[in-house]
Amino acid sequence: MIALVDDEKNVRMTIKTALKKEGFETVEFANGQEIYDSVKSGLNPELIVMDIMMPVMDGIMCLKKLRDDGIKTPVMFLTSRDEEFDKVLGLELGADDYLCKPFSMRELVARIHVLLRRCSYHESALDNTDAGGENSNNKNILRSGSLELNLLSYTAKINQKSIELTVTEFRLLEGFLKNQNIVLSRDQLIEISYPEDTYLNDRAIDCHIKRLRKKLSCDENLSEKIQTVYGAGYKWE
Repeated sequence: MIALVDDEKNVRMTIKTALKKEGFETVEFANGQEIYDSVKSGLNPELIVMDIMMPVMDGIMCLKKLRDDGIKTPVMFLTSRDEEFDKVLGLELGADDYLCKPFSMRELVARIHVLLRRCSYHESALDNTDAGGENSNNKNILRSGSLELNLLSYTAKINQKSIELTVTEFRLLEGFLKNQNIVLSRDQLIEISYPEDTYLNDRAIDCHIKRLRKKLSCDENLSEKIQTVYGAGYKWE
């Protein structure tokens, strides 16, 4: 079950229709207070797709309250392309992904599938490890130094410790590791991280790179891996 949280009924209906075609059950809420109260009362959605700017309780406050209460339900924010987007990228509240308005339904559905797959992996991680599912020679594992990406689970580790990445951040790292020492332009990085979103601008990629560098800084050998090539883009060195 997916919870849709948006104060615009037409937006909820459009998303609900797209998700229904994919076989998803959905429940609707008009603001953050409604979904927060429902989760606290026992509702357990697999994913919350939530707008930011809403009356009564906005998405940012709702996420903060959920995380403060220890509720780990994955959350995808729907954001505008302007100052709101920058605000979201600066959050440390535990959102799992962001999608900028306007967006295509195909892109939304694709990201939802990735998030649910990742969450499903987390639930069975111990069993898979015991059964030998994390083979070090697995072709679905990418490595660079202490960094390890699992392409099946969309999970990452540094020095064998899990790090939290959004889907977009994971896709960027995957692109870098598959193209090491190759300069990737911002347009190429947009295509890698948002393959069906034609509305993103260069500034968004710069924000994601800044966040990635911060997350990689826990290992000094990784902290300078993403190099800026002025006038051209970025490369993993």
